[in-house]
Amino acid sequence: MKNKIKIAVVGIGLMGSQHLKALRVSKKAKLHSVVDVNKNSIIHAKKFKVPFYKSSTELLSNNKPDAVIVATPNQFHEKHTISFLDAKIPVLLEKPISDNISKAKKIIQSSKKNKTHLLIGYHRRHNSIVTKVKKQIDSGNLGKIVAANVMCWLYKNKDWYKEKWRIKKGGGPLGINLVHDIDLICYLLGPITHVQATTSNKIRKYEVEDTAIVNFSFRSGALCTLSVSDTIVAPYSYELTAGENPAYPITNQSAYFIGGTKGSIQFPNLKHWYNKGERSWWKPIFHKDLNIRLSRFTLINQIDHLCDVVSGKAKPKVSGNDGLQSLKIFDAILRSTKTGKKIKVN
Repeated sequence: MKNKIKIAVVGIGLMGSQHLKALRVSKKAKLHSVVDVNKNSIIHAKKFKVPFYKSSTELLSNNKPDAVIVATPNQFHEKHTISFLDAKIPVLLEKPISDNISKAKKIIQSSKKNKTHLLIGYHRRHNSIVTKVKKQIDSGNLGKIVAANVMCWLYKNKDWYKEKWRIKKGGGPLGINLVHDIDLICYLLGPITHVQATTSNKIRKYEVEDTAIVNFSFRSGALCTLSVSDTIVAPYSYELTAGENPAYPITNQSAYFIGGTKGSIQFPNLKHWYNKGERSWWKPIFHKDLNIRLSRFTLINQIDHLCDVVSGKAKPKVSGNDGLQSLKIFDAILRSTKTGKKIKVN
């Protein structure tokens, strides 16, 4: 592609570094500059032979990029994102959209006011496996969706907890691992109306939870149970099954199970289960393996999608409103953990 979209990356932490790698591979984009308060991050700018800036203000006062990826800590999302939207620069904002609902609304308002695109970085939607599952559901092949079961079971080793914030509220699997699953469940099954959650810290006995069960009720009438724990040795989590990140070993298992009146589907190890002829528990059940390769290219797909949005060829797959809704659902989950009661999602 001759005229590549020039993208700046703001915040070179775990995700910022991953975006730099994806930009190197993308055929539609190229790195414009690196922005980070940590001066040591200049090493990345030198590696890519692009300018380095210590702040978004410094970037904006120089040569403006075509788009920006904001991957700074959640509490700074509002400040950084709005500064770029006010400058009419489209933003791909790492999830979650913000650390609270009020700030999230301000970010969305800025996008609307400036008529500038805002995309939220729930990259799982850009996985070919998820695309296939979405088509199966929307086509009616599974019939009316009745229920779903999602597992996020993994074991975090002792080194993980050397960061003391990870043993405090907000540092457990609800705050760290659940956000992607919330967005993906909504994307596949539609709006969530109510949640009910309970947590436990009986294994590690830290202030933060190590295990949680969340029940979701959908506008369609479907129900879903999600169990998440970072203290179970198991192969059942999206990270260990989707093959998106080479840092995780692939287990060739599934973490999502979605059932309908005509059939069911499991993924990332894609299998479609169904009866031939009469639907009955007395009849043999068959399955088709849906031949989709595990994708390690979701971040690249996401960047290419950003380029298409900037070029006017596509609309954002994950909008600011999608990010806000995920945050509202997460807020309702946290409120439910305190009382155990069913909470309506506004």
